[in-house]
Amino acid sequence: MEQAIIVLVVVGFLLIAAEVFVPGLVLGILGGLCLLTAAFLCYAAFGGLVGTVACAALCLLTTGGFVVWLCLFPRTPIGKRVTLRRALNPNNSSPAVPPLAGSIGRAVTPLRPAGTALISGRRVDVVAETGFIGQGEAVTVVLEDGLRIVVRKN
Repeated sequence: MEQAIIVLVVVGFLLIAAEVFVPGLVLGILGGLCLLTAAFLCYAAFGGLVGTVACAALCLLTTGGFVVWLCLFPRTPIGKRVTLRRALNPNNSSPAVPPLAGSIGRAVTPLRPAGTALISGRRVDVVAETGFIGQGEAVTVVLEDGLRIVVRKN
């Protein structure tokens, strides 16, 4: 019985470790089930006190192993290949786009009330403030709220 418990613990930890390289949660769940089975066998074979100690030891080993893995894995050759080496700068993620509020352009498509307009040399999706605006008519941007651009007929 002791050999089965030891084998289940070792196999469980190996399966959880393999989950890092083969994602999908299947190996991690199987490893967790192996550890739970080992804890159950400890309760069945040695009683409540030894089973509780074994269960606590498995929890501590799992938590400690995870913390050690978090500290050491990024420094390994494999960890260096799969982890981000430098932080991304959100200010450089896209080129600066000047605000369009107050700009004048032309409706490329009919705005019923949504459509496309050519404003400051860019095709942008717009929404008419009120009613219908025909294709080719001049429009002015009255509101720019994130990706929503509201235009008014000139």
